[in-house]
Amino acid sequence: MNSRPILLGITGNIASGKSAVRQYLENEGALTIDADLLAQSTYFPGGPAYQPILDTFGDDLCFGDGQINRSRLGRIVFADPAAMQKLEAIIHPLVTEQLLEITARAEVGLVVVEAIKLFEAGIHEKCDAVWTVAADENVRKERLMNTRGSTEADAMRRIRSQSPEEEKIRRSDYVIYTDKDFRSTYEQTMQGLAALNPDLPEEVVSFTGEVFRPLRPMDFDSSSALLSRVFSREQTEDDLLRSLSRQTISAGFHENEITTLAFWKTELFLSLIQNIIPYGPKSEEAKHTLEVLAILAHAHLCEALYISRELIHPAAAKSLGYLPGDYFPPELNPYAVANFLRKYGLMPEEVFVKPDL
Repeated sequence: MNSRPILLGITGNIASGKSAVRQYLENEGALTIDADLLAQSTYFPGGPAYQPILDTFGDDLCFGDGQINRSRLGRIVFADPAAMQKLEAIIHPLVTEQLLEITARAEVGLVVVEAIKLFEAGIHEKCDAVWTVAADENVRKERLMNTRGSTEADAMRRIRSQSPEEEKIRRSDYVIYTDKDFRSTYEQTMQGLAALNPDLPEEVVSFTGEVFRPLRPMDFDSSSALLSRVFSREQTEDDLLRSLSRQTISAGFHENEITTLAFWKTELFLSLIQNIIPYGPKSEEAKHTLEVLAILAHAHLCEALYISRELIHPAAAKSLGYLPGDYFPPELNPYAVANFLRKYGLMPEEVFVKPDL
C-alpha cells in the first residue's frame, strides 16, 4: 500500500457496543486495535509503563509471576481521581505513540482504534475520522447485567461514572446507535465504512483456486448447511450477525458456492484459528485454508498464528511451518501469549504456533 491508511477512532460509553462495531470492520479487512489491550501491554513486566506504575503505586501491586494485578490497580484508581490522572499520564502517551507506529506499518487502508477515552487521551487528534457508538442507558445496564454479571447497582455506578454520551456524539463525525438489533448495527457500520471508502483487500485465492472473502449477510442462506456443523440449532440472521460481532469468519467459494468457513480471532497481533469446516485435521483442503489464514493474519500485522491441536494433524502442522505451542518467538511477550490463550481456554501445550508470518 502506497498511501497512509485512514485512522478511524471509535469511542462510546461502557456497554454501548463499540467492540461489535470494531469486529464488523475487522471482518471486512480493517486492522483494528483495542486501546485497552494496547494499554495493558505497556505494563507487562519489562514494558515501558511497568516500572513507572510500580514506582507510583507501590511494588506490592504484583502477582507472584511479576504481572501487575490489574484488578487491584483498578480499585485504586477508580476510587481516587488523582490516582487515575497519574495512571493515565503514564499510559496515554505510550498508547498514542504505539498506535502511530502501528498505523505506519499497516498494510491495509483502514486502521481502527477502539478507545473509551479517545478524546480524553487526545487520540482523536491523530484520527482522520471519529465514530461514537451509542445506546440507551437502560439497554447498556441490561447488557452489563446479562453479559458481565454486574448487579443493577454496580451497572448504574459504572455507567454514571463516565462522561456524558452526548458530549462524545457532539464531537464525532458519525454515530452508530445499537439499541435495536445486530442487523441495524451491522448496516450502520457498513454505511459508515462505505463513506470512508478505504482500500481494503477484497479476496485471497488459495492454491486450489478457492476464493476467500468475508462472510456477509447475503451469504447466510448458502452457508446454512456448513454452519449446522458448528451450531446445535438453526441460526437466525441475528444469531450470525452476533457471531460476526465477536470473531472473523472467512468464507471460501468455489464456482460461487461456499465450500469452507474459517472462524478466527485476532487480538493485539496474535491470532487464533477457532474452527475450519467442513474439513478434518488430515485433509489437504484444511492445509490450503490454513495457508490463506496465514496471509490474512499477516495483513493484520500478526506476529504469531495459533491453532488447537484438535484441528490439525501434527504432520500437517509441521509441513506448514507450525511449531509446538510452548515455543515463544523471541519478539513475543510470553505474558501476552499466555493471557491470550488462557482467555480462549487454551494452554501452550494444547496448540501449535506459526511464527514469522
